[in-house]
Amino acid sequence: MGAPDLNCDLCAGTGMVEVEGPSPHPPSFRRCDCALRKDILQNVERGLNGLSSVRAIPSSPLVDLEGGNLWVTSGESFLPHLRHLAIRKPVTWNFRVVSDAELVTAWLSTVALKGKDIIDADAYMVSTKFLSIPDLVVPPDLLIIRMGIKVARNAASSEVLAEAISTRIHEMKPTWIWDEPDRPLNSGHLFWSDAVGRLIKPWSRLSLLGSNSNNPSPRRKRKTLRQS
Repeated sequence: MGAPDLNCDLCAGTGMVEVEGPSPHPPSFRRCDCALRKDILQNVERGLNGLSSVRAIPSSPLVDLEGGNLWVTSGESFLPHLRHLAIRKPVTWNFRVVSDAELVTAWLSTVALKGKDIIDADAYMVSTKFLSIPDLVVPPDLLIIRMGIKVARNAASSEVLAEAISTRIHEMKPTWIWDEPDRPLNSGHLFWSDAVGRLIKPWSRLSLLGSNSNNPSPRRKRKTLRQS
């Protein structure tokens, strides 16, 4: 839990605030807002390192979309929107942003455990942190897969992405795909395949172009939100 503010006038640095109850029952306590804010920011950091430091924005079309699958096309301007959503969720909300490179690394770990040769430029990154794709993708309430990080080609890349998405669908948990305008996830992309296309075709789509889009939430049909 986050450390309370020692100068807080509400809790006097204890992190707890008394909640009056009906007499003669003993009083109950709740977390003070000063400590709760730190708890929330720590949870935001667990989802993506550095996200809590991203600039704040007044609103975002991502709010209330975390329960469904979504395909987002955006550059770094996606991060303020994600922060806006994350800081409004309870500290128990488990979300994670993983890169396409991390997916392949998790898959390579499985290959390594089987004693097979690894032919991949990122083979040196194999570790025991995640021993399989399910280890990486199953736990979060919301998984956000950032595309465009892995550059070195691997013949199994599209199959790895399809497995990650299929695993989430099997677990009945929402997944977001985040690709970039200059490197869209389509034919010719390192991770694209017909199988991937079939899996994400029904998903809602959203484009955030620029830095200050506060337009309404997207419908199933792709909708481009241009930001001034």
